[in-house]
Amino acid sequence: MSVRADKPTNPSSDAAAILNDASAMDSNLGEGNSYCVASPDNPLKRNLVVSIRASLNDLCLSKSKGTWQPSSDALKSIFQQKKFTSLDGAADAQGDLKSVVLHDLKVQHVSSSFPVSIGARITGVDETTFSSSGDSFSMIVLPNSNSSNERTLQSDDVSLAYEFAKKFPGYTSDNLAEKGVHEVSARRFVLVAADHPLVSAISENADKLQMGEISMMPEGLVKISSGLYESILPLVKTQVESQIKVRDLSRSSVTITPAEFASWADARAELLTEAKRPYKAQLESDIAGAGDEGEIRQIRATFEKKEKEIEHEIDHKPLEMHLSLGVSYNFLTK
Repeated sequence: MSVRADKPTNPSSDAAAILNDASAMDSNLGEGNSYCVASPDNPLKRNLVVSIRASLNDLCLSKSKGTWQPSSDALKSIFQQKKFTSLDGAADAQGDLKSVVLHDLKVQHVSSSFPVSIGARITGVDETTFSSSGDSFSMIVLPNSNSSNERTLQSDDVSLAYEFAKKFPGYTSDNLAEKGVHEVSARRFVLVAADHPLVSAISENADKLQMGEISMMPEGLVKISSGLYESILPLVKTQVESQIKVRDLSRSSVTITPAEFASWADARAELLTEAKRPYKAQLESDIAGAGDEGEIRQIRATFEKKEKEIEHEIDHKPLEMHLSLGVSYNFLTK
């Protein structure tokens, strides 16, 4: 990959040797640091049951009532893989939830008692389903629906992620500036681990860089000038982000909103209008046929009572949405 457009300079034999040594050390360290709780052909699998229960009144008062979000500890228990550390059965939970390689996410069953279409936003699923309002969602659940037809909501190309994890174990776009990096600001240089993607980028672009700005140090570190480090790191980070698809499941959630309306209040207003429409038509008809003012007052009182009953029913009727999700995934780092 090209990371700099300076005019080529002739790298010294010492600099070339440094990069060769770093590459060799990269391989040695990579084998010892490699981590994969499952093979690319056999990812981890989890089945999740999402249940959201609330009345329309609850949702109008608090949008959070429409969110399913397990606690941080619960998410770790759900997704992390246990690795036994001793013969007595002791185990550690491993896997960085912020660096998840998502193979696919499927919905296996969905049911909803909501009287309007519901837009669901699901962590890890791209929002590529649109309603008539132009809003995008991970999926849209139809009113009063119940379906067990399995369909894939998200499927990522994981080949590059596994290749990157094998070559640069433990590294992600989020930790490139911290993992294996030791800045010595007072001396204007940075010590970088030999297995860092930055060292690989320098090696691949040796003919375009000032090779006098790097040197080999003990303990498998490469000394790089601060200027060179600061100019290359953003480019490496951008390339990793664009090529390696990694999902953050550390705050996984499912949030629902009305798909065709801007808010729950707007959805409520429309439901009330539809429910009252036939009674208002009957009211006008009854008033037109009334004999006197006393009969009209009685007709109006009956309508107002029915109107309040309709509002109470729509506002406080328990509503539910349930999803059964199947997730296939792996971890890019521990």
